[in-house]
Amino acid sequence: MKDQNFSNLTGKILIASPFAMAGNVFHKSLIYVIKHTEEGSIGLIINRLINNTPAKNVFGKIKGIDIQNLNLDIYIGGPVEVERGFFLHTSDYNKNLLFHPDEGELAVSSNVEILKDIVNEKGPKNSIFTIGYTGWSKGELELELENNLWIITYSNLDLIFSKDNANKWSNSLSLLGISSNYFVPSNAIC
Repeated sequence: MKDQNFSNLTGKILIASPFAMAGNVFHKSLIYVIKHTEEGSIGLIINRLINNTPAKNVFGKIKGIDIQNLNLDIYIGGPVEVERGFFLHTSDYNKNLLFHPDEGELAVSSNVEILKDIVNEKGPKNSIFTIGYTGWSKGELELELENNLWIITYSNLDLIFSKDNANKWSNSLSLLGISSNYFVPSNAIC
């Protein structure tokens, strides 16, 4: 296997280790890392669909947008700023971007304009909408990585935008050639 440099996790996916963080939103989560610096990190959980929540309940009435027939899946992006929404989308859409990690295939928007464009079929080719985001303070994510709470992999558009949310986590491990059956619970003390 070639040497992998994961010192900058921007644009990577974090896969929660199988027995890590049981009982909270991060258990068996996949997180797309939007930004990773020495000062901290920001990401969006991409496999926690909020079931049976119509878009109209989230957006209410927005002037100039007919959301009655909007078929938009809504995800829990993380526990920070849950009153705020974010679109993780392909970078074919580039209006008023909040983040464009490494000028790559993905971007993040958080404005009404992208919602209008999606409703009018002028939005990005692929997108997911999240409520809230995940954040780590300086050194926090690095400590979690040292404690084997996360497995790091490269972003994969098919995985990110897959509608098979129930299996995204296990599929991400399979793409790496890993079976969750080979993991055993551990408190990381040898």
